[in-house]
Amino acid sequence: MRINDVSEQESEQLLQPLFAHQLQPKYRFVHHWAEGDVLMWENIGTLHNAVADYRENEHRLVKRCQVMADFVFSEEFRLSSRPDYSLPKSEALESGIS
Repeated sequence: MRINDVSEQESEQLLQPLFAHQLQPKYRFVHHWAEGDVLMWENIGTLHNAVADYRENEHRLVKRCQVMADFVFSEEFRLSSRPDYSLPKSEALESGIS
């Protein structure tokens, strides 16, 4: 992974402190599974990694669901360059967001 438009070395220098910060143990949660467990997380701001801690005859069932909501992000985020999170134009006009 690297940042475009800067040298590989500069990209590495910028990214390494960010990676080191987010991977600190104080931000880590490790789940020890028991039969019947259900685990949910918010997928936008969460890094997740499945550890193959189950035997070959055990199954790991993963299902993804997406909750549709009228308002999830700040106005600044919704109006950013991520159009998939923006309100439809008619809703934006009704809510006073231009």
